[in-house]
Amino acid sequence: MIAALKDWFIGLSQREKILIAVMGVLTALILGYYAIIAPFIGAYEDAQTRYGEAIDRQAQIEAKVAALAAPLDAAVQPVAGPLDVFISQNAGEAGFAVGQLDPQSNGTVTLAISSARPTALFGWLATLENRGVAIEELSVNPGANDTVTATIILRSVVVE
Repeated sequence: MIAALKDWFIGLSQREKILIAVMGVLTALILGYYAIIAPFIGAYEDAQTRYGEAIDRQAQIEAKVAALAAPLDAAVQPVAGPLDVFISQNAGEAGFAVGQLDPQSNGTVTLAISSARPTALFGWLATLENRGVAIEELSVNPGANDTVTATIILRSVVVE
């Protein structure tokens, strides 16, 4: 069989040999893409989706655990130190990329988050409220890939 193929290929003209070689290269590229690269791309996208869902579940569980662990009549303590530093550090620990963080003259802080999962964001905001930060204004808009963008005005609570 291989000898017959070899004889056939030797009998071809130079032009036909070049065309057969180009066809072989194109066939190898197409098979390589659909047999190797495309499945890896699909697996990567599936892994990203599963990771995002896992982050949402973790935020929900952490918010529920924090709510269950908090004492019922605990007094909220005001934030010690500058509010913008506290928010920046807390957002970084929670995994949010802070797009804008501007302290205002009236003691509030304007925070912009460009991309966050809704459940993770609202769980984090609930945690902030339990730690002495009040939300004055909240604007949440849908973003790409099941995320949201948020603009939040926060202030430290005043204990009387």
